[in-house]
Amino acid sequence: MKILHTADWHLGNTFHGHDRTAEHRHFLNFLTDTLRIRQPDALFVAGDVFDSSNPSAAAEELFYDFLKRATEEVPGLQVVVTAGNHDSAGRIEAPASLLKLHNIYVRGTLRHDEQGEPDFGHYVLPLSRRTDREAVCVCLALPYLRPADYPAGMSAAEGLRYWFDGLSRNLAHSDFSGLPVVACAHYYAAGASVEAEEHSERLVVGGQDCVPADVSGKSVAYTALGHIHRMQQVESGRNVWYAGSALPMSFSERHYRHGVLWTELDEESGEVSVERIAYEPLCRLLSIPSKGAATPSEVLDELSALPRREKNDDGSRWPYIEIKVEERQPEPSLMHDVAVLLEEKAVRFCRMVRVIPGAETARTDTESPDTLRRLSPMEMAHRVFDARYHSPMPPELEERFSIAVGALAAEETERGE
Repeated sequence: MKILHTADWHLGNTFHGHDRTAEHRHFLNFLTDTLRIRQPDALFVAGDVFDSSNPSAAAEELFYDFLKRATEEVPGLQVVVTAGNHDSAGRIEAPASLLKLHNIYVRGTLRHDEQGEPDFGHYVLPLSRRTDREAVCVCLALPYLRPADYPAGMSAAEGLRYWFDGLSRNLAHSDFSGLPVVACAHYYAAGASVEAEEHSERLVVGGQDCVPADVSGKSVAYTALGHIHRMQQVESGRNVWYAGSALPMSFSERHYRHGVLWTELDEESGEVSVERIAYEPLCRLLSIPSKGAATPSEVLDELSALPRREKNDDGSRWPYIEIKVEERQPEPSLMHDVAVLLEEKAVRFCRMVRVIPGAETARTDTESPDTLRRLSPMEMAHRVFDARYHSPMPPELEERFSIAVGALAAEETERGE
């Protein structure tokens, strides 16, 4: 059984205000080419198909156009799609009846029977090789769970285990109980590598949504996960894998490797082999400087060396750029200077991060309100500057501040205050 595993497309995402439709189309073209060349039996899309619960018409068109091309390129292909935390469970499942006619199985909402009990059987999907209809394995396809999706009082780990235990019991009483089992789901597995800062997965503060990697069950031969954007095998779980995001979702992810996972399951032994298939995104992420922060003059020098825009270049491959500037004193004209420089450069500007040396050791001592009231505006300005930049205010800035204070005093005098 040959499975291609992908996740976290985030169709419709904008990156610091920049539209990414061309990038997503580029990825889906890569995925279609990979399907045509590899001819898998099944494709797993493990959640976060869309970036928001209300995707644009353009984002939905990308998705359904891809599904059409995928099933045309690989006759008999079975597609399993589970909703992620960014997706609208009901919206992504709305065309499920129609998609099922094309061997596309979408699981977004959590169904219950007339007695209010979970319909576990709906999420147990027998899969066959694409060349015949005899089931050779079973997929436990579970969408992203929210607290309302499992009994009250359960933790995220207990809720997931409740559902996976129910799926396993249902499978044990079915005609497919002897087949190897795989899973397709969307959750945060303990042991997964996540960026400590600026992670974009919407993880719950305090790790309350972090669950054991093997929560899907020890008998599961391969767990295809979405949610974490770094492609990786979770060390604490047996064959628990994240396919990673299609595109980098923050500058902290600029060094991630992207692609899809090719998994081959031996139906007799239940053993699996996993291969990473690399993908190079259309646009890269660029930080200036590449490490740490630079002085304003160093930043401007690096920006000056960037390639210029070519006359016939449509800009589709321009990298996204962030600037990290070491700010030892206010630089009110820096943003203007940067904007002028970048007007002719083949990049997409995203943000400027101002780094203040020693800011983590800024003074925290406090004084009484009466003491602060007796300070002149200039004395207060000196204190604020020293606390922020750990150095005396330069004379030119002191002069500019004096002019501003004088102008304000004159205005108050004219108003009779």
